[in-house]
Amino acid sequence: MFFFLDSLKVDISFLTHIFDAIYDGIKIVDKDGNFTFINRAAEKNMNIVREEWIGRNAAELLQNSVLIKALQTGRPQIHQHSFVCNKHFIVHASPLKFNGEVIGAVSTHKDESEIQKLKNSFNNLNKYVNFLENELHRVQILPLEMKDFVISKDSPLMSELSKIKRVAPTDISVLIRGESGVGKELVAKNVHQLSKRMGKPYITINCAAIPESLLESELFGYEEGAFTGARRNGKKGKFELANGGTIFLDEIGDMSYHLQAKLLRVLQQKELVRVGGSEAIPLDVRVIAATNRDLEDMIKNNEFREDLYYRINGITFTIPPLRERKMDIDILILHFLKEFSYKYNKQIGISQEAHEFLLKNPLLGNVRELRNALEHGFVLAETSEIQITDLPQATIKGNEEVFNDTLQTINREISPFPFTISDSLDFAENIRKLEIALIIKALKRSNNNRSKAINMLGISRQSFYERLKKYEKEISDYEKDTDSIKNQKIYSV
Repeated sequence: MFFFLDSLKVDISFLTHIFDAIYDGIKIVDKDGNFTFINRAAEKNMNIVREEWIGRNAAELLQNSVLIKALQTGRPQIHQHSFVCNKHFIVHASPLKFNGEVIGAVSTHKDESEIQKLKNSFNNLNKYVNFLENELHRVQILPLEMKDFVISKDSPLMSELSKIKRVAPTDISVLIRGESGVGKELVAKNVHQLSKRMGKPYITINCAAIPESLLESELFGYEEGAFTGARRNGKKGKFELANGGTIFLDEIGDMSYHLQAKLLRVLQQKELVRVGGSEAIPLDVRVIAATNRDLEDMIKNNEFREDLYYRINGITFTIPPLRERKMDIDILILHFLKEFSYKYNKQIGISQEAHEFLLKNPLLGNVRELRNALEHGFVLAETSEIQITDLPQATIKGNEEVFNDTLQTINREISPFPFTISDSLDFAENIRKLEIALIIKALKRSNNNRSKAINMLGISRQSFYERLKKYEKEISDYEKDTDSIKNQKIYSV
């Protein structure tokens, strides 16, 4: 064993103990390719008797031996796949040289199943790291999720939200008012998370999303046999599930007048009786309600109970619509782009035109619509920036006046090109005009340097020239007017 190392005066017995202690399989051959050593791990995972292999040639025992290849070529063989003894291995082999002469070769190998186990371990570790990164992001970027508002210091929303820390520790009822999409549920959740009930149940129910015939049983639960199709043993309602914690009654203004009376009794008595039952169940629940309707006007029209109004209206938070806090839109755009960059693992900005369009857009869906429009554009963007054409068609189609105004602004910038907006609401036609306008605008800004124009537009060279060819006539008219690019094919590369 190790007979070619005798001249090195190495303690062979000591080396044998070291190699046998290594978990990877180790095999050594001499300059003729005969095995001189096989460690215990190799013997075990190859399922051989190593004494029977020592002295025999590797080329005879192993087909396409990686050891022999390293010996013959004098070069290391790294990450080689080998199928021997009916098993798959990953092998690394290197020639052994002494005084410039190849005197043998050594290989290490791992059972492929072990490599798969390592991969699984790394995958699990990566999942855990991703989880920790997500948690860190949530804590740093979105503490208590309040950062979804990303409000500026001068926002009228600040005076409203500054009350949360004072109101949350109490059990006073809270009414949150505001249009759809402004973030009423986010305020409700933060009131709960900053209260002494944090860690207890937080139950939400949308009073407008459930038919009146089902809403009562959803709120208060029912006993077995209360109605056809009722579950055996009955079912707990949302109030029971929220016991000890908080219940958020979203869109309470859409609750029927009949059911309002039953809700009022539950809030006053602090107990409920399930549908079809007789036993009173005591309750300890904080109520937070939200609505986008004018409750005072509904009271006048006998559509909302005045006594219930005062029961739920302990403290009111009024969340202004986004169009009344324009100073927040810029910060929200930056915030959501950062969030999506983290979510989708890529960096995307927003073009000047798309940014201007969102600033002028009334955004009737408020923060929810802004976030949706930006995520839509972020996912579909083919360039490094969200273009106005990447935004949802519903957002554009619902605001043709703003869209056309944006085009007119671009038109003024690219004069003298005779570009005018028609009264047509044809979406494809307006998009075509916008693309032409953006290309000409980039050509003008870059002094007709196409490479610079491509960088400004943030699109690929191929996409740029495809559009030049598509809009050849319109852009040629511009080039003639500017007398800048003569005698060139508009689609030449």
